[in-house]
Amino acid sequence: MKQIMTIIALAFCTICEGQHDLAYVDLTTAEFVTSLKGRDINSWFVTKRYCNGTIEMFKLEDGSMCTSKETYYAVYVFWMDEGKPMIKKIDNCGMYYSLELPDTSVHTFFETHEDELRMGEVKNYETAVASDGPTLRTNAYPCYRQFQFTTSHDTFGQTYHTFDLTNEAKNLNIHYDYNSTLKVVELDGMLDDVIGEMESKFRRQ
Repeated sequence: MKQIMTIIALAFCTICEGQHDLAYVDLTTAEFVTSLKGRDINSWFVTKRYCNGTIEMFKLEDGSMCTSKETYYAVYVFWMDEGKPMIKKIDNCGMYYSLELPDTSVHTFFETHEDELRMGEVKNYETAVASDGPTLRTNAYPCYRQFQFTTSHDTFGQTYHTFDLTNEAKNLNIHYDYNSTLKVVELDGMLDDVIGEMESKFRRQ
């Protein structure tokens, strides 16, 4: 029995050593974008996608296990490198190799709509009439999108709840049409397609 408990404890410790939280993800992302600055790249954007409480576990190439701590965060960095559109994935378990995108559409969209992306903020889900109870939000829609855009002259961004883009609660969202027209929401939809296409090609460093 004692031997079994020792094995379980060792296995648990191995998993614990591979647990990384938001601070780790943010630090790893910051280190990478700093490396872009060091190469005189001054324009990029970062999107972080996460759902509170979602746990992911991965077996790394060295055979060790890595699991997200509390919440799994997937970060994607987009930039242009000598005329080539690039994407980098970072998560709780580290960085993936950078990949070239098939076209420049997302970066062109970023550059073309910089002002709209800076000014157009997603509004919270709001109803025209008072609800007789709390809107079902946290449990049913625990997911978020975070954007940070960097240009040669400033950095800006926003974080919003994916629930704010819906019209599915008991009482309709009065900001649904407004949110649907925002460029950041349009960009997010483009990224769904791009990330979906590239996901199977990512390989860990």
